Amino acid sequence: MVMSSSSTTITEPTAWYGPPPPPELTDNAASLELLSQGAEARVWLATIDISGAISKADGSTKSSSGGSKRSVHVGSGINVPQLSSLAQHPSPLSDESSSSSSSSQSVKVIVKERFPKKYRHPALDMSLTKSRTKGEARSLIRCKRAEVACPKVLAIANWSNLKDNDGNVHKKSETTKAGNVCTTSSCLFIEHVQGCTVRQYFEQRLESTATQDSPSSKRQRLEEEGDDSNLLEFKQQQDRVTTVIDSHTLCVAYNIGTLVGKMHAAGVVHGDLTTSNIMIQNPPPSTKDITNQETEERSWEADLVLIDFGLATSTNSTIVTTAAAASSNDASNNSKKPHKQQHSAEEKAVDLYVLERAFLSTHPESEPLVEEVLKGYREFFEGMGSNNDGCTEGRMGMLPRQFSIG
Repeated sequence: MVMSSSSTTITEPTAWYGPPPPPELTDNAASLELLSQGAEARVWLATIDISGAISKADGSTKSSSGGSKRSVHVGSGINVPQLSSLAQHPSPLSDESSSSSSSSQSVKVIVKERFPKKYRHPALDMSLTKSRTKGEARSLIRCKRAEVACPKVLAIANWSNLKDNDGNVHKKSETTKAGNVCTTSSCLFIEHVQGCTVRQYFEQRLESTATQDSPSSKRQRLEEEGDDSNLLEFKQQQDRVTTVIDSHTLCVAYNIGTLVGKMHAAGVVHGDLTTSNIMIQNPPPSTKDITNQETEERSWEADLVLIDFGLATSTNSTIVTTAAAASSNDASNNSKKPHKQQHSAEEKAVDLYVLERAFLSTHPESEPLVEEVLKGYREFFEGMGSNNDGCTEGRMGMLPRQFSIG
């Protein structure tokens, strides 16, 4: 379904449901493509013309907010630029170091829109959507500061979803003539990451075991011997599909473990770790395009990025060692610190467990890849311990108990 207006083309691979997107987004974006929609949010790929924010018809460069840079406090001392309009200047979506105002400039960004729910009270709904958007932005920025590969947060906007017949957008506190309370979507603008998901990559590399484990000579031999039981098992194996285990996929799995360990060390728990929420920015060429496959496999290193922090939470990123706890004179504090650290370890263990189940339920016979993920996770924390004045014991305390190194 394609919806068109005078300035925007909305391409939708699947029909969106719920309230319409904010008019500010649909009327002022050069193009808008719906990538996915869940129960809580829609994800759009928007192309935005930044030159419109730089040179206006009246020659003014002052934004609708008076030209001042407003920001939204998302917690932990972190502020995110507030986007009042796609035409505001200067735009937080543009690269300040790039071209001049005379050149046409457009950028592609991901817009995660948390849309309002009719079953919730409007005031409660607005509070929840704003707080969840702030929480996702906070987790992304904490990861970015810790040099964890994830999309960059660009801006936050809270825009009305209602527009009357005269083209006027209602404010969040207004009620329409029909008596409808105006609803508001909370939009998080983040960097557009190109590539494919790990799930897509693994699914492209599925193969039948028949090509490796059952040559025609084996079938002929079983038929000649009259071994019906082994012949039946052989025929079943021909139809079995398995995930390819080679240097490519093992490299991806190991880097996933390292990336998750880095995120946990930064005090962030993802909450929805699946192979669909990890992207490969530099997917290798397909096998048919590789001239020397073995050389290509040895030289390739997966460039992974974590995405979709909608369920992310923050944990204690400070490492509490046994020696530090014993040196404290406050007995009550001593009893609380290990408990807080254990709580963080349990949350991280759940993160790893969700990732393990995602592998085993989505990718057939991927147990070796799970082992490689855990290997990368363990070795990341081993490296932290050896590079931090011998505090290996304290660093290992961050590992979930069932994955800790003996």
